[in-house]
Amino acid sequence: MILVDTSVIVAWLDQTHPYHLLCKSALVDWASRDTLGISSVTFAELAAGGRTREAVETDLEGFERVELDFESSWRAGVAFRRSPSGKAPGKAVLPDFFIRAQAATHGWKHLTNDKRRVATFPEVEFLFPDISLK
Repeated sequence: MILVDTSVIVAWLDQTHPYHLLCKSALVDWASRDTLGISSVTFAELAAGGRTREAVETDLEGFERVELDFESSWRAGVAFRRSPSGKAPGKAVLPDFFIRAQAATHGWKHLTNDKRRVATFPEVEFLFPDISLK
């Protein structure tokens, strides 16, 4: 399983996004190698971004849905609290920690555009759209 980050989904959905083509190609590439998963956290982030539920349901049809479980939630909270950026107001975003903790807890790879704080979850194999195309 490859857990796809919201940053990749947003770029893929928005044809005007600077990383749209890169993320679109990465999703096609990785989907040919493994199952692509989407977190319930991403579902919430897309709702917060103003998308309709019907549109999100349609857009995410090809992804396996992954509920945020208690073990992942705990790991995310602990990592967020320990992170220097988690202690600074306005610096870190807790949903990023939830999704990465899910990948860590379940031993999944994580496809993301966000290269910040990858050291917080050293056990996760991070995949980035630009690398997947090589």
